[in-house]
Amino acid sequence: MFSRKSRIFMRILAAALVVFTSTLIAAAQEDLNPNSPTPILLSHVGTTRALAIPADSLGRINLSRAKGQAFAPNARIVLFLTNLDLMKGEGANAFRVYAEDSLGHKYRFPSLSLEAVPEGARGTFALTTELTDELGYWDAPEANGDLAVYITWRGLASNTVQLGLGEMGGGVGDIAGAVPTPIGTTVEKTTKTRGRTDFENFVGYRWSGDRIRFLEQATFGPTAALDERIRRIGLRTWLAEQFEVIYPSAANPYPNIPLKSANSGDTVNGCGGLPAPETTVCFRDFYSQYPVQNWFYKEAFYGEPQLKHRVSWALGQIWVISGVDTQQSSHMIAWHQLLSKSAFGNW
Repeated sequence: MFSRKSRIFMRILAAALVVFTSTLIAAAQEDLNPNSPTPILLSHVGTTRALAIPADSLGRINLSRAKGQAFAPNARIVLFLTNLDLMKGEGANAFRVYAEDSLGHKYRFPSLSLEAVPEGARGTFALTTELTDELGYWDAPEANGDLAVYITWRGLASNTVQLGLGEMGGGVGDIAGAVPTPIGTTVEKTTKTRGRTDFENFVGYRWSGDRIRFLEQATFGPTAALDERIRRIGLRTWLAEQFEVIYPSAANPYPNIPLKSANSGDTVNGCGGLPAPETTVCFRDFYSQYPVQNWFYKEAFYGEPQLKHRVSWALGQIWVISGVDTQQSSHMIAWHQLLSKSAFGNW
């Protein structure tokens, strides 16, 4: 048997363990900053010309001494980026390289590889690309001068730099509003608190690219009002609101469409025997998807419960019923009601 002192010691130990475990759980529930910083495409010192080298020179050239140069069409080159916060496994396929020539034609070059630059340029990444248009909409850009080049990452666009194709100079000329971004360029400072990044006088999601990307996934399209709300209250609060909001919107309830006869020519319970104009309207309102579509898009464009509407629509893409076989509007409404009822449940 345990002595009295032993029992007291065990109770103290158990209490300490509970407190310690609770602390760990609380820490684990505190998310890291989910915001994506805006990428910076590096240039040479004192100019907006891209810091770029041939792909086979990576690791052999001191970037601080690299000289501006032009590249041949289809050449593989390396561009340099900073101000990135990559997730585990995130690589070149998360980036897009865009270029524009003096005619305003836009091209997309492939993103082939991404790697951290070794010592000497901490926080800098090397993105290998090929000066070949992936899109193929326009003929290949002519090798007669500078292109305007920028990259995108997580929906955020970097600054724009000049890149010589065939020769330096000419082409797009000076880029309006562009400033030099040499190695060591930084953005506004942040402070670290308990493993996360906090911005002074700010609540919610700071970066517009993250908010817009989220709204494209969780709603039927970003709006200025939704963007501003998420910027102020953050995603967790907005999601909590969406889980509780009444669906459909009070101003746009489910259509109450009586069930018609399976025989549309029925003169008692169908649309038969009516004058021509009334027959057309009757068929539209009871034997087509028009009333359902009308209700659906009003809710998608103007409705408040965007998340449930989007989830219900997604479920409808998994369990599909056809508007050809399901001829009556009321049947389609009943199907959508079934999907939306458990939209946030476990199917």
